[in-house]
Amino acid sequence: MKNFQNKAKIIKVSKILRNIAFAGLVMLGIMIPISLIAAVLTPLLLKKLPSDTTQFSIIPIYIFMFITNLKIFRFLDRLKSGCFFDAQTVGYLNTAANWWLALWIYEVVFYILMQQPWNNPHDFSLYNFPPDVGGLFAALTLKFVAWFFREAQELQEEQELTV
Repeated sequence: MKNFQNKAKIIKVSKILRNIAFAGLVMLGIMIPISLIAAVLTPLLLKKLPSDTTQFSIIPIYIFMFITNLKIFRFLDRLKSGCFFDAQTVGYLNTAANWWLALWIYEVVFYILMQQPWNNPHDFSLYNFPPDVGGLFAALTLKFVAWFFREAQELQEEQELTV
C-alpha cells in the first residue's frame, strides 16, 4: 500500500511542477519574439545602423532556456503519466541537463565577450566577472539524477528478469 501512496505523491507533485514548467514555457515563448523584435526595431527607431550585437546575442540564451524548460516539461509530463523509470523519461531528463550545460557555457562566453577583452586587454579580469556557478551546479545535478534513474531502470529490468 505504501508503494502505491508514494507513486500517487510523485504523480501529484509532478502535476504541480509540470504546470510551473508550462508557465515558464509560455513566458519564454513570449520573450523570444519580443527580444527579436526589440533587437530589430531599436536601430530602426533610432535611425542608425545596428553596430551593437548585444541585443541579438542575448536571444540564444532565451532559446537555450526554452529548450531546457521544454525537456523538463516533457520529463514531468512522463512522470505525471506514471512512467517513472522509462528510457524516454530518463532521456528527457538527460537531454535537459545537456541543454542546461550548453546554456551555461554560452552564458559564460557571452559575459566574457561583453567585457570586450580585445578593446581593453589591461582592464579585463575575471575578478569582475561573476560566473553563474548555480547554473552549472543545477545542470550537473540533473545529469546525476538522470544517471541515477538510468541505473534504477537497469536494476528494475534485472529484477524483472530474475523473477
